[in-house]
Amino acid sequence: MQRPPVSLPAQPQGMYFRLDVDGRVVEVSPALQRRLPEGADVPGGLAAYLMHPVAGLEGRPDTWPVELSSMVLRDREGMPMYCQGVLVPQADGWLLMLLDNSGLVCRLQQDERRELVQSYSVQQALQMRQVAPEYMREITSEWLEGLCLRLRLPWLGLLVPGKAGWSLYAQANLANAAPFRWESIDLASLSGALDSSDPVLWRCPVSGEIAWLVPYREHDGVRVWLVATGVEGAPPISWFSDADWVAMLMLFAAPLSSGMRYLDLKQRLERNVVLEGLLDSGWWELHGDTRRLYMSADLAKSLGLELDESGSMPVEEAMAIFDPLDREMLASRLEQTFTSGSTLNEAIQMRLGSGRWLRLKGELVQTPTPRIVGYVLDVSDLKRQQEATAAARARLEGLLDNAPAVIFVQSYSEGTLRFEFCSSSLYRLLGWTVEDLQAMPFSTFVHPDDRDQYYERTRTLLRTGYSRGRYRVCDRRGVFHWMMDEAKLLRDSRGLPVEVVGLMMDFSEVVEATERIRESEERYRVLVEDAPAIICRYRPDLTLTFANATMMRALGLSSEQLGNFNLSQFMHQEDHQATRIRLARLTPEDPVCTVEFKPRTRDGRYALWIWSERGLFDSDGRLVEIQAVGRDDTQLHEAREQLFQSAKMATLGEMATGLAHEINQPLTVMRMALANITKRLHKGVLEPDYLAMKLERVESQVTRASRIVDHVRIFGRRSEVRGLPFDPGQCIDNVVLLVEDGMEKAGVQLEVVRREMPPVVGHPDRLEQVLLNLLLNAQYAVSHREISRAEPPRVQITCHSTETHVFIVVEDNGDGIAPAVLARVFEPFMTTKPAGDGTGLGLSLSYGIINQMRGELTAENTGQGARFQIRLPVDGPVVCESAEQVLSVDSSQLVTRD
Repeated sequence: MQRPPVSLPAQPQGMYFRLDVDGRVVEVSPALQRRLPEGADVPGGLAAYLMHPVAGLEGRPDTWPVELSSMVLRDREGMPMYCQGVLVPQADGWLLMLLDNSGLVCRLQQDERRELVQSYSVQQALQMRQVAPEYMREITSEWLEGLCLRLRLPWLGLLVPGKAGWSLYAQANLANAAPFRWESIDLASLSGALDSSDPVLWRCPVSGEIAWLVPYREHDGVRVWLVATGVEGAPPISWFSDADWVAMLMLFAAPLSSGMRYLDLKQRLERNVVLEGLLDSGWWELHGDTRRLYMSADLAKSLGLELDESGSMPVEEAMAIFDPLDREMLASRLEQTFTSGSTLNEAIQMRLGSGRWLRLKGELVQTPTPRIVGYVLDVSDLKRQQEATAAARARLEGLLDNAPAVIFVQSYSEGTLRFEFCSSSLYRLLGWTVEDLQAMPFSTFVHPDDRDQYYERTRTLLRTGYSRGRYRVCDRRGVFHWMMDEAKLLRDSRGLPVEVVGLMMDFSEVVEATERIRESEERYRVLVEDAPAIICRYRPDLTLTFANATMMRALGLSSEQLGNFNLSQFMHQEDHQATRIRLARLTPEDPVCTVEFKPRTRDGRYALWIWSERGLFDSDGRLVEIQAVGRDDTQLHEAREQLFQSAKMATLGEMATGLAHEINQPLTVMRMALANITKRLHKGVLEPDYLAMKLERVESQVTRASRIVDHVRIFGRRSEVRGLPFDPGQCIDNVVLLVEDGMEKAGVQLEVVRREMPPVVGHPDRLEQVLLNLLLNAQYAVSHREISRAEPPRVQITCHSTETHVFIVVEDNGDGIAPAVLARVFEPFMTTKPAGDGTGLGLSLSYGIINQMRGELTAENTGQGARFQIRLPVDGPVVCESAEQVLSVDSSQLVTRD
C-alpha cells in the first residue's frame, strides 16, 4: 500500500526512530537516546528496543499500521516507558515519531489498583455487618491479610480502646516479615500522644521504628487506629492518598466499632440483670420533657406500680407511694439534678406503716433529651439497724463526748491499771485513741518532771479510792497539756478493786495565760527598745512621755529628761507651727498622718525623718496623746542630694564648651573696643564721646559675662536644706540664658512664651536643673530627627498658671517617643541615646525633683514631637503630706529620655 508522503522538517524534533525501508533502526533521536539504556543505539530491528512484542510490526514498514497505540520501551532505569507512535514515510525510509504516555498509563493502573483495594474493603465490611460480634476478630484478621497482599506492606495491625488504654485487636503480616514490637511500648500513651483526624507518621519511643497511623473517629473521639509498618514516607504508598486510607478504614471500622459497642452493651446488660436479682434492685429513668418514669418490670412489681404499654407512668403517680415529707424532698432533689447536674443519692421512706426504705441513686444524662438514669435498692433492714444503733450511740455520746473533759475507765488487774474506754474528747484534745493508751504505759505520755506526781496519784487512788491532781500529758504532736485528773476506784462486794472511773480536764490555757502575758510584755519591751525605728509618745503640747533607745541616742536625751522635754526644742520654727496645725486636724475618723520631720540632732545638724503619727483620743473625741513611729532617712536624703548635685555638675560639664563660647564673646567685644581706643589714641584723634561710647560697651559686656558666671556659680552650688518661695519665671529666664547660644549654633529655633506666674515653694536651682534637662533632651531630639519635615528644628517653652497650680511646658517637633519607651520614660537608666551619649538618669532625677516639690512631671506625644509638662502647686501652707509625696526620689521611680 502506497502512502502519500508527509512533509516534515529536515531535522525532526522530539523522540523518534529513523528506519530504513526494511524496518531496521538507523538513527535514534537525541531526546530518545537520553532515556534509553546505555548501548541501545546499535543498529538493528525495532524489537530490540521493546519490552513486549507489538502486534502488526511483522514484515516491512509499508505494511505496518500508521498509528501504534501501545508501544512499551525499556527506559534507562529498566522501567517500562509507554509510548504512542506514528509512522511517517520519507524518501529513504521511515520515521517513527513517539509520544510518551507513561504518566497517563501509570495513573490508570493506580486508579485500577485503588478501586480493587476499596472494593475488597467494601466486601469485607459487608461481611462484617452480617456476622455475629463473636466472629468479628476473625473477619478483621482476614481483612488485614488481604490488605497486606494488595498493598505490599510488611505488617498491618488494628488498635481498639480497652480498659487500660489501646490494645492490639488483630494483625497480619507478609511472609518473612517481622511483626511490630508492640509489647515493648506503652500502648496507653498512644491516645495521649496522638489525637488527629488525619493519618500521621509516628515513631515508636522504644524501638525507634516508624509506623503509619490511620484514625477512625466518631463523635466521642478516635475509635480505631490502623497501623502499617515498614514505611518511610507519608503516605507510604504513592498511589494511595490520605483520603483513600481514611475512606478505606471507615468502610471497615464503622461496622467493627458498632459491633464492639453492641457486644459491650450486651455484656453490661447481662451483668446488670444478675446484679439486680442478687441485690433486689432495679433501674429507673425519668425523662425531663415528658415527666414520665420508666423502670424495669421487676422493680415496678416490687413497688406495686402498674406501667403502661411503653413501660412508663407519670412521675407524680409513682411518687404517691412515698411518705409525704420524703416525697416533697425527693421532688426537690430531682429538680435540682435537672438544673445543676448534681448526683441524686437519697434514702426515701415509703408510706407510713410499711416499714420499707429505698435508696435512690441517679445521674443526669443530657442526650438525646435531659433525663435522670439510676437504680433503686431496698435498704429497709439496714435502715432499721442504723436507726437503732444511732439512737443508742447518740444517747451515750451525748453524755460523754459533749463533756468538756476526757471521761475514762481503767480496769484493775494485779495491781496495775489499764485503760478500757475513753470518750472521743480524748482524740479532740490530745489526738490519741484508747488503743494508743493501751499500747504502752500511760506514764510514758506524762512529762518526765511530772511522773512522780502521777505515780503518787495512782498509789493514793488504790489506797484511799479517790485522787485528784495535775500533771502534763503529751499530745500526738509532741505538745504537753496541763491536765486536771480526778478519779474514783470502784470495788466489788468483797471490797476488791474492779475498775477506776474518772475524768481529765485540760486547763493548759489557764496555766499558760499568765506565762503568755509575761512573755508578751517582755517581747514588747525588747521589740520597742531595740527596734531600729524611732518610736515615741507625746502630748498635744509636744511634751515627750516615752522614747525608745533609738530616739534617745539620736536626740542625745537621758531617761531623766523624759516628762520634762518638749519636741519643739529640736524643731525649726516653721516645723513647730506646721506640727500644731497638723495635730489640730487629727480626728478619731482620720487619726493617722505621715510627714517629713527635720529635727536638729545633738551635733547641731538637721536630720530627715519619715514621721508617722497616730492620735489617741478619749471617749469625747479629744486628742489625749500621739504615738509616733519614724524612720531616719538622713543618709538616703544626703545620697539623693549628692545625686542631684552630681547631675548638675554633669550638665554643666556637658555645657562647658557652650559656656566658654558664651563668655568668650563679651571678651572678644571688649578686646576689639580696647584695640580701637588704643589705635585712636596713637593717632591723636581720640574724642571724648567716642571714648565714652566704647567704655560703655566694655561695661555692658563685663556685666553680661559676670551675669553668666554668677548664674553658673549659683546653679552649681548645693541646694539649701529647706525650700523657699521663688519665682518660676526667673528660672526659665536663667535656663534660656544658658542654652540659647548652643541651640543657635545647632540650628535649633528656641521659642519662649513667658507670662507672669505666682511663686512656688522649693529650690530654684533644682527647677532650673529639670528645665535644663528637658531643653537639652528636646535639642537632642530635634537635632537627630529621622523623619524629614519641611519646618526647621524647633523647641518651645511656655508657661501659665491657675489659682492652684503653675504649668511649664517644653515641646519639640522631633520624632516623638516610641510607645514602648513612653510607658517607661521615667524609669532609671532608660535612654534612647547611643552608648556614651546619655546616662539614663536625666528624666529620672527630674521626676524625683518635681515629685519632691509636691508637683507632677508628665510626658506625651503630640503627633509632631514630644511634650513634657511640669505642674507645681502655688505657694501655700503644707499641713500633711502623704508618704508618696514625702519620699520624693525613689530609685524605683526614676527614668530618662536622655
